[in-house]
Amino acid sequence: MPNTWARIRGMSRLRQGLVRLSSNWLYVIQAGIAAGLAYLLGRQLGHEQPFFAPMAAVIVLSTTGGERFRRSLELVIGVSLGVGLGDLLIATVGTGPWQIAVAVMASIAVATVIDRGVLLANQAAFAAVLVATILPPGTSGGTFRMVDAFIGGVVGLAVMAVVPESPLRSGRREIAKIMGITGQVLHQVSDAAARADDEAIAAALRDARGTQGQINAMIAAANSGKESLNVSPLLWTQRHRIQSLIRILNPVDNAIRNTRVLARHARHLAELGYTPSGEQLHLLHRIATVSDRLSELYFGQGNESTEIPILSKELQEIGARAGRDVALDRILPAQVMLGQTRALIVDLLQICGLSRESAMEALAPISE
Repeated sequence: MPNTWARIRGMSRLRQGLVRLSSNWLYVIQAGIAAGLAYLLGRQLGHEQPFFAPMAAVIVLSTTGGERFRRSLELVIGVSLGVGLGDLLIATVGTGPWQIAVAVMASIAVATVIDRGVLLANQAAFAAVLVATILPPGTSGGTFRMVDAFIGGVVGLAVMAVVPESPLRSGRREIAKIMGITGQVLHQVSDAAARADDEAIAAALRDARGTQGQINAMIAAANSGKESLNVSPLLWTQRHRIQSLIRILNPVDNAIRNTRVLARHARHLAELGYTPSGEQLHLLHRIATVSDRLSELYFGQGNESTEIPILSKELQEIGARAGRDVALDRILPAQVMLGQTRALIVDLLQICGLSRESAMEALAPISE
């Protein structure tokens, strides 16, 4: 039995690894091409061992969140600063433990004053250590290292432009994950609220609170997409679709946040011993189903051009029924749940392409 469980765990890890590889195969290709080209260019310019050129190229490509330009600049500036300070200090006071400590501290301090970037400070310190140990002052290694950093940064950006990863793919994947969690949590909350099961609602709330990683990944994918769009002419034909994707980031973020608030008040209502009205539970189930389908569409399962209008119409019908009479009278958590339900409808309608004003007009009036 232990061997069987070990084999099962091993196969599960292998499948997870293959899934990760399938999501990052283009980065593997980009990094390999950039490293080889950077090394070749470094050799062509006269450096026999341009080890830092491929390193710099991979560092630039591995940066996410739309900061590759900044990282490449930090590499070049940090290396130049570290080599310069290292040469100055080591040539003046010699090499040794305390000299290296002073050189590193001085490099990091100056780099911190110049810019807030962590990479810049780290590269300055690394360059100072390299000068003090492997490349003593007076050799050409320091100059070559600066050139290597520049070559690597430029090659990394060039490969990103020539072999771009479509930002639509990663951005849509993260949106699909958040929509899937939203639908799952809403189903769980509505089922548990019907039984006034506050513990089950608390479990669903924990799932909703664990989505910050997906939200951060979604924002990083969008920022990377904007940068890729500026760098690569090959992506210019996707400009409209990328901008549409960026436009719905806030509604997606708001949808999961409103789901968390709704779950908290559903739990409070259950703790008081109340259950929402049958109509309110029915609306939550319908909203959850729409969120599930949006998740599937953003994962690429279906035809958006035909299904999004259907989902939009469904949400408008739900909004028309989400009036004041849906919530329990004089029970504050139920009223707040209704408010969050209406907010969710607006969020999802915006994800479907409506403006906020048009989405608000779909809601049943709550005052004269």
